[in-house]
Amino acid sequence: MQGWLPRTRQVGSYGYDQTSHMAERGVDGMVRVKMPCFLFVDQNPLWLSALGRATRDLPGSKLLARSAEEALNLLRLHAPEVVVSGYCLPEVDGLSLLEQMMDLDPRVACVLHTAQPPELLRSARGIALVEKASPPGTLQSVLRALYIALTGQLPASPGEKTGGA
Repeated sequence: MQGWLPRTRQVGSYGYDQTSHMAERGVDGMVRVKMPCFLFVDQNPLWLSALGRATRDLPGSKLLARSAEEALNLLRLHAPEVVVSGYCLPEVDGLSLLEQMMDLDPRVACVLHTAQPPELLRSARGIALVEKASPPGTLQSVLRALYIALTGQLPASPGEKTGGA
């Protein structure tokens, strides 16, 4: 039973809303794992929507931002564990945004989702690069690996319940 877990509401752009559970020791003495929060940044609402659909089976909250300014505000408010950004943003390029986010919070895992070939980008140390032209499922595989690294657990299969009996 999970009724004892505190709930936090996380809202991104476009009213996309998902409730997440925070890590805490339960009344039964078991430590619950915090579900990672994902932040997706892209100026194209169609890409944001596609990223949301591609990751709907990963547990945890998903936040959406269409600009660097909005993404930085969400970083400060929600401290996501994973940030995935497109390269073309209104104010700055996505790589610069991710570098700035890593400066603000060194624990955040960053992924640049771009159509720019990696050899044309300056050094992106500590930032995973996934090309938009990659085979289907590549980004989802990267995010699944990040989820496992962050939680130490496999994501539940669709329809499978997570967390306690």
